[in-house]
Amino acid sequence: MPIFLGHTTAECILNSPDAPQFERSLEGPAYSGFVDDEVLSSLDLSAFELPENAPLDIVVSAREKRRYRKGLRCHVSSGNLPYGAYLQIASDVFVASPALCLLQRAPSLTLAGRIKLAARFCGTYAPSKKDSRGFITRMPIATLDDLRGFAELCPRTRGVQQVLEAVDWTLPNAASPMETEMVMPFYLPQEWGGFGFPKPTMNYEVKLNARARAMTGTTKAYIDAYWEDHDFGFEYQSKLKHDFEEKYGEDIGRQLAVESMGKTIRMVTIEQLGNAAQLEYLAELVASHIGVDFDAECGKSLRNALVGDILSD
Repeated sequence: MPIFLGHTTAECILNSPDAPQFERSLEGPAYSGFVDDEVLSSLDLSAFELPENAPLDIVVSAREKRRYRKGLRCHVSSGNLPYGAYLQIASDVFVASPALCLLQRAPSLTLAGRIKLAARFCGTYAPSKKDSRGFITRMPIATLDDLRGFAELCPRTRGVQQVLEAVDWTLPNAASPMETEMVMPFYLPQEWGGFGFPKPTMNYEVKLNARARAMTGTTKAYIDAYWEDHDFGFEYQSKLKHDFEEKYGEDIGRQLAVESMGKTIRMVTIEQLGNAAQLEYLAELVASHIGVDFDAECGKSLRNALVGDILSD
């Protein structure tokens, strides 16, 4: 009989590079979910980065099907969920989908936390302790429409409005968690402490001209965050640049190539977000390039709290 892994365990499994291949399933725990000892005994999750000694989050269909024993934490899901609530990862093993994870996690997360989780699911990265960067590169495992559509099909579920709000402010296609964090203060609304600028496009593709191709040896470049109508963008600069000098050189070469085409690119670090004066200066640069009025006092009283929230794990 199938077992269903809830959002706590599922979120870790969804960080796998294999996650984009997980298939949506009609299966759900409402009628068949219980703790199957045979399936559990054969369950091999060693390929996934699960927290050490953390219990497996198991979803069952009724209170009487819960088990109280070390290594398990049982939750009850007695109602029917929309198609795609669970993904199949192995024979008789299902995990909560990105949309279900976000919905169930939403009440316990801050607004910035919800946006960052949605951006991770819709981006090309996932956290990993095994990679020196702190994340791996992989294909997106959800779209904004997936997350929004699922929440709209669960109108009476706790957290729905929080998900819908977060999705409205999530930018897809970021290539790292730092890119997501880097750009959030600039486009989030002033009533939350942001600067309220128009949303940029993440990892915008630029086709290079002959001169730029000669400078990079490539035919195209990607800008981390780009205001397309204004030829202005940000490139995230990792604090690990000295450990990756070749990558650092490539970043600078790409910046020069793109700027040779009349575009303006500014390198930004996470550390600059935590420096109020530097962050304000970056906002002035954005405002001047995209042609909007800028009042640093708007939202200023909330900005430190917002940035702290963005930069928190």
